[in-house]
Amino acid sequence: MLNWKRTIQAALTLILMGWATPVLSSPIHHIIDVRGNVQVKKAQWKDFYQAESGITLSGEDKIKLGSNASVTVYCSDRNKWTVEQPGTYLVSEGCPEGEAVIRSCPDCNNDTRRPPGIKEEGLQQLPYVISPRNTNVFNDSLTIRWNEVSGATQYKVQVGDWEGETRETQIVYDGELEPGEFYAVEIVADNGVASTDEDDGQNSWFIVLEEEEAETLREKVAAIAQDELTQEQEGLILAYFYRGNELNAEAIQVLEGLVKSGSQTATVYQLLGDIYQRVGLNLMAKEVYQQGLALTVEEEKSEVKAMMQWGLGEVEYVLGNRDEAVEWLEKAKANYLALGKQLNQEEEKLINKVLGRN
Repeated sequence: MLNWKRTIQAALTLILMGWATPVLSSPIHHIIDVRGNVQVKKAQWKDFYQAESGITLSGEDKIKLGSNASVTVYCSDRNKWTVEQPGTYLVSEGCPEGEAVIRSCPDCNNDTRRPPGIKEEGLQQLPYVISPRNTNVFNDSLTIRWNEVSGATQYKVQVGDWEGETRETQIVYDGELEPGEFYAVEIVADNGVASTDEDDGQNSWFIVLEEEEAETLREKVAAIAQDELTQEQEGLILAYFYRGNELNAEAIQVLEGLVKSGSQTATVYQLLGDIYQRVGLNLMAKEVYQQGLALTVEEEKSEVKAMMQWGLGEVEYVLGNRDEAVEWLEKAKANYLALGKQLNQEEEKLINKVLGRN
């Protein structure tokens, strides 16, 4: 296990010190309020379709308003753009390019998914780490969470050189956290199973932000909190902000709060599912995608619905449920094609892999 720890730490150190080529991310804008007949056309779509609250836009996308309609867009620079007159508008008209506070995740779309490993039933019996996992963290009080294991009554937790024991499925880490340092997390249940049985611990780690970067990000979070947004609007904006800065644990906490409060916005579930999937929490991604899809039953053409269908297909594939994966990927493909969006090379490659064509 020490070998992979050293490998990950070495690779991340190169990135943090700027020795690797940086990946540029794009500014993203969010629809936060839709009233009446408001439609959007993304650059890769062939037609306009009904706007959905919470979706993201680029400067190249278009918005079309009918009579007595209005829409408010939260721009990447934190300015709000409200349109109330009928007509068609390019998003860049109201959200010009500038210093972007909210950016897309630099490498969230990289195809780094692992092939099927532990099947769903086996994964349920492991104390896999839930949080913090595959993430940057602030130098704050830290709560370690993991999956409950049937039959286990005691858990031993190790974070670097720190150890703790508990009968619960979470524990407060009370050791020191050094800025810029990498920490591996391992949970061992008293029935002999360990979190590293999941994927050899490849996702069970976190990095503490350097103090200067942490302070800068905190200031931006505080500024967003002053922007007179509803709880759900602020939660989504913060989640995208955290995700774009690889603060996956923070993003998950915010989105889980919105789900727990009973959010009816499909984008909340789609984004949470995407982040779960990205950090390797496939069982949790499956559950939250299913919750989100239940909110879109009556929607025939929806990008958010297609994204959740695609995500669910990927998750089912990783969990070893090939038939279910095929079903969801085909549904997503049909939904995307209805929107006029063609699958890219990597997406087609995944479908062919699941279908056994390569």
